[in-house]
Amino acid sequence: MNYTGLDQDSSGDCSHRNCSFSDNNGAVPKFKFPAPPRISKSANNSLNSSYSDSSQSTSDGVRFNRSYNISKKRHRAPARHLPPLGIYWDIENCHVPKHKSATAAVQKIREVFLQNYRESEFVVVCDVKKESPQLVQELHDAQVMLVHVSSISKNAADEKLRQSLRRFGELHPPPSAVVLISSDINFAADLSDLRYRRKIRVILVHNYNIADALILCANEHHLFCQLMKEIPVCTTKFLSPGPVYVTITNLPKHVEHLKIKNRLKIIVENCGGKIFNVKSIDGTATVKYTTLDNATRLVFFFYLSEL
Repeated sequence: MNYTGLDQDSSGDCSHRNCSFSDNNGAVPKFKFPAPPRISKSANNSLNSSYSDSSQSTSDGVRFNRSYNISKKRHRAPARHLPPLGIYWDIENCHVPKHKSATAAVQKIREVFLQNYRESEFVVVCDVKKESPQLVQELHDAQVMLVHVSSISKNAADEKLRQSLRRFGELHPPPSAVVLISSDINFAADLSDLRYRRKIRVILVHNYNIADALILCANEHHLFCQLMKEIPVCTTKFLSPGPVYVTITNLPKHVEHLKIKNRLKIIVENCGGKIFNVKSIDGTATVKYTTLDNATRLVFFFYLSEL
């Protein structure tokens, strides 16, 4: 009896539930499920379709036009991606023209050859003791690497430039390039090695008197005087000071004359001067300098050291 009572209660509940889900006509309502999402082949179309569907389903009727471009943007290559260019100038062979600025000459060289390259180094080799102080100062102002070599040793400037060319070829692969400003035939072997073995572009700037073997080692060549023609003449006149004489006294009298002269020659030439006269009897010597700065260096040397 208890089981039948439970069945009656459960049947009553079921009949009540059926009545609650049915309408007046006795038909069960059908539930409408959302349509499955459409799958497109491209990601761009799927994004546009999804956002277009969402814009249409808004209740306030406002539509938003959104477009997304997934393609990569093309940026211009920065300056660091340009191939390097090394400029090497033998200024004793191709000297700056008279009454023209060395700073303007360096700027002209950069404007001509650095259009499709970036400057790796700009090396100028010379004996700073033989050049004028104005030229040395202008090269410093032009932000170049000024390398001093003594003019006493033969071909010292050429050897320094050849060493720099070889180092550039080892550090920078093609499509790098070098610019050599010289007319010396000693650079033929190094330029040929850079062009044909290392595949580095060689640009030669030279004077009128040049060997054909050196021109054949370069990809292109230019006349140095043609580049310097466009540089304006300096209007400011610089008065070159006269020579400076320094008298050295209290030299040892018990030492031989030749030993004193040889010792003075080493010290004086190291400071950029020249021995004018030596009197071992009086213990005096006269030294000639072209600039006051070099003469001052000699005075400080004797003041701080012993002969």
